[in-house]
Amino acid sequence: MSKNETSGIIPVSVSKTENGSIRQKGVFIFLAGMNFWEGLFDNGNIKFIRNILSFRVVNFSYIVMTIIIPKKLPKYKYLILKEKEGIIKRIADDYGVRVEFCHIKGRTVFGIYAALKEIFKKTRHYQRKFIWASNYFNCFLGTRLKSRMPDTRLHFEMMGLVPEEELLYSESNTLSRLSKFLILRMLCRMNLKNADSISVVSNRFRGYIASTYGLFPSDIDVIPCFYDDKVFYVDEELRKNFRQKYEITDRQKLILYSGMLQQWQMPEVLFGFFKHMQQQDHHRELRFMMVTFDREKALNLAAAYGIRDLIVDTATGSELNGIYNAADIGIATRSDDWVSKVSSPVKIPEYLATQNSLILLESIGDFGLDMKSKQYAIVKKCKEDLLKMNISEIFSLKKPDSTDMADIYGNYSVGKYVPVLEKIFDHHCK
Repeated sequence: MSKNETSGIIPVSVSKTENGSIRQKGVFIFLAGMNFWEGLFDNGNIKFIRNILSFRVVNFSYIVMTIIIPKKLPKYKYLILKEKEGIIKRIADDYGVRVEFCHIKGRTVFGIYAALKEIFKKTRHYQRKFIWASNYFNCFLGTRLKSRMPDTRLHFEMMGLVPEEELLYSESNTLSRLSKFLILRMLCRMNLKNADSISVVSNRFRGYIASTYGLFPSDIDVIPCFYDDKVFYVDEELRKNFRQKYEITDRQKLILYSGMLQQWQMPEVLFGFFKHMQQQDHHRELRFMMVTFDREKALNLAAAYGIRDLIVDTATGSELNGIYNAADIGIATRSDDWVSKVSSPVKIPEYLATQNSLILLESIGDFGLDMKSKQYAIVKKCKEDLLKMNISEIFSLKKPDSTDMADIYGNYSVGKYVPVLEKIFDHHCK
């Protein structure tokens, strides 16, 4: 068998307890953190399952995966849910792994304890249990499971500063924001105390968590948002086809924004930048595109800012790779606060994987620091500098060359971080 044909998954073995009951060995409990109806579910949760199996990081043959769903699930979201579950089951089947799903109905106390009861029932007979919890709510569920099953190992994957996000960007009143901030801070301390291992998405994040909660940086692993080279890669045929689809000429440069339009992503700055560029673009040598699940918001902002010919679309998987290939420059904007400074937007390695140049702000995670010296990147210190940018900078921006692409693959593809995943699992699962 070839490397791709072997999964490395060890079949479930069994042993008998003193009273003669059978205890199976090995269950992986994945407390997933993305909304299944958004593309991030594919690019986060599904990608995670695919990677831990394809890179033979784990040796469990049974996975219990939680999916947070609304209290009332509309029919169209139910159909999306079933589609996503089918994709995950097919991935797992390829590696001889069985998957079951546990639906958490809303982020409520009732939802937590209903899920707790169901997961405990499904997994209590397994001798070896490992929980991977994405973000604060799910890790709290993980701590409750761990208290009922003391032999369980718990990993806390921190993907953002949820307390700070609530304090800075919630639409609630000041008292409510402050109360939620303090509760989430307390929840975070509880999670950190009970977790057997911790990972964050940037070096800035590690430093912030270590200093805020009194931890040793060496006890925190860094797993940034990386790209999967089987999904995102340079393809000239895709570039040609997608540029034809969107009617982009060979002489035009396509500037692409991929992602949501939440407050900390500063959509007003993004659209202000588009407008500023169009005012300088007398020969229409630039085109602008947004790939977002906030389509209506994007179209409304485009109208408000007077952006002409803005392309707005949604895409996942192979279509997203085609759009990235069609682009020439990827752009990322974020607010200048710790929520952004610790971040690791997955769009940036995906832009790079498809040989795009970059325009970004210094406040964006480690990328804002690491890209300063790159010929293929423009890093602006603040939003004011971005909004004063001259169009000549865009036309002088270089694309990543073959040496750059080798460096990008070595630093930002999934293979770079497989050893970190192996360390986390090996430490707890042997």
